[in-house]
Amino acid sequence: MSTVMQSPFILTLTFLYLFFGNVSFGQPNVYHQANYKHKPIVEMTINNTKTWVLLDTGSDITILDIKSKKKLGFSTLANAGRTVPGLGSSNNRLYRAKNVTLKFGDTPLYGPMYAFDLTNVAESIETRTGKRITAIIGTSLMQSYGFVIDIGNNSVVMYNQKNNQRGSNQYTENK
Repeated sequence: MSTVMQSPFILTLTFLYLFFGNVSFGQPNVYHQANYKHKPIVEMTINNTKTWVLLDTGSDITILDIKSKKKLGFSTLANAGRTVPGLGSSNNRLYRAKNVTLKFGDTPLYGPMYAFDLTNVAESIETRTGKRITAIIGTSLMQSYGFVIDIGNNSVVMYNQKNNQRGSNQYTENK
C-alpha cells in the first residue's frame, strides 16, 4: 500500500478502535443507588450513625449540622474554617469539621467538610418531606465520586469511587 492510501486506512482503524473499544466495556458499574421523594435526600452514615443528607447541586462544599456534633460524634476546629456569603449581604462562618467518617452505603466519602447551624434549612426541609437532614453534600464531593442525580426518576446513583477503588456493593433505599 502506498503512504497516501495508508493514512485514511490507519485513521479509520484508529477511529473504530476508539469508538468500539470504549463501547465494548459498557457502562460503568453502579456502586450505590438510592431513591427519594420531593428532594434528593438520601440516607448516609456519619460516624456509624444513620442520618439523612441533602445532595445540593447549588453548594460547592459539604456542611454538617454543628448542632448534631455530639449526636454524630464529630468535632470542629475553632481556628480553621472559612466564610461564605449567605442570603443578603452577610457572611457566614463555617468551622472545619474533623473526626468525620461519612459513608454512602459501604463506601467512605473523603473530602473537606465544614460545620454550621443548619436548623432553619433542616426544619424547612422536614416540614415539606418529613425527613430531618443533618448534612448537605456539595458538588465537589459528589463529583469526586461520580454521583448522578436523576430528577425525572427520583434516584441517585454513585457510579465511580474516588481514587479508582472498586467495589461491588449496591446500596438501594426505597423510601
